Amino acid sequence: MPETMSPGYAAAEREAYRGVRRACDAGLDSVRLRAEVTRRVARLIPAEASWLSTVDRQMGLLGGLAGVDVADVESRLFDVAYPPRNVTTESSPEMAELMHRAGFDRALRAVFALGDEPDAMWLALRERRSRAFGEHDVAFIRRIAPHVARALRRAALVDSAQLARIAEIGRDRTKRVVPAELAPSVVVIDDRWRVTHATAAAEGHLADLGDATHGTSAPTSALIDLVGRQRASGGASGVMLATVQGNSGRWYTVRAALSEPDELGRSSTVLIITPARQH
Repeated sequence: MPETMSPGYAAAEREAYRGVRRACDAGLDSVRLRAEVTRRVARLIPAEASWLSTVDRQMGLLGGLAGVDVADVESRLFDVAYPPRNVTTESSPEMAELMHRAGFDRALRAVFALGDEPDAMWLALRERRSRAFGEHDVAFIRRIAPHVARALRRAALVDSAQLARIAEIGRDRTKRVVPAELAPSVVVIDDRWRVTHATAAAEGHLADLGDATHGTSAPTSALIDLVGRQRASGGASGVMLATVQGNSGRWYTVRAALSEPDELGRSSTVLIITPARQH
């Protein structure tokens, strides 16, 4: 990997940025999102150990860790590693001591946050024999930070939908597995109204929610209206919610969130479709 802002580095940076943006716009749950972001950043900013952890905003604690070679250092990570600024390569004496005991001497730390509310913390560590983190590394993390923070907020919606479904099915002890039609689904629609990503359960949900037109299924007008209103708001309305009944008679809760615009100002809409349990 080029270590300076050479033409080779610029190309690698563009590819890493696009990869992170694709992961952020894919409608992933928080575990898969953090794993994908970590993997794609590591292509540009290699490290002996790196991870991305969510932050519980109410408790001020780290959530699940996703990364590579997470060591015992994690048990005290939040107390000493939480950076005073959004992105930094500086370390407090306590952090330096903890790193040294774990075999590391260099750190790149960042908080991914919207406003004053942190959503996640990024930490990459290198051994003394490895090159120091540079300003170009800091600049790249700062560039992706708002996209990752917004994607984590959307991923939390996916997590909530999945947990709600598991809890609901768990109340019926006669069901050993979650039927496909009851699993939440995620659909990503780009600015040209094309489906660019859909989870396995989405096909069945969209078919049930489709309007029958000359023997074919078209997106239900309720979904089109929801996506249209979300885009018209420019994301200012946050997450929009609709309750829609499918052709089968099953009800669905549909949430819509707008992705961060890309460099051309284009945004995708992330739909999270949660079917209601039928009694």
